[in-house]
Amino acid sequence: MSAMCDYELVAIVSPDANDETVASKIDGVSQLVTEHQGVVEESQRWGKRRLAYPIKKYIEGNYALMRFKLEPADIIALRRSLEEDQDVLRYMVVKRGK
Repeated sequence: MSAMCDYELVAIVSPDANDETVASKIDGVSQLVTEHQGVVEESQRWGKRRLAYPIKKYIEGNYALMRFKLEPADIIALRRSLEEDQDVLRYMVVKRGK
């Protein structure tokens, strides 16, 4: 069994999404991490912020940050679920160094 790695996810959710929708997106990611025996260490909502450049004609987005531990092989499932979500404008998952 391979060791879990530390990851950080920043996601930008559509500004049309209400607070409950944004919260449910974050909960969905947390659930996916725990379903794959991962551990969510931290979750923050940064709220609505202006985007550096328009994405899908939006100039604002709801930002969220999450830090978690997960097996590297399970990152694929996480990326797939974020890519299939119409409300997620952009996301970035990075591996954190020790």
